[in-house]
Amino acid sequence: MANDREILLRINQLSLAIVEEMVKDGDKYSSVEDIKVIENLSRTIVDLTNIHLGKDADLSTTLKACLIRSRLSYNTVVKDNLVKHI
Repeated sequence: MANDREILLRINQLSLAIVEEMVKDGDKYSSVEDIKVIENLSRTIVDLTNIHLGKDADLSTTLKACLIRSRLSYNTVVKDNLVKHI
């Protein structure tokens, strides 16, 4: 099982990859799927800030949820090229 730091690093990598992909192919993103990506990443940011503010009692579970939402967002953004892995 990955430790908390590894999970945070993974979330960071996925988020950066999403930004790069959306900037690179910006013209093709303007759908309901895009809204889901934004919502998932926004929820991840809320959870991560809650962790840093000491508002979250279950760090490991929250980080795992953040990783899942980040991965879902990443998969949505690069759905046409799923063989590309980070």
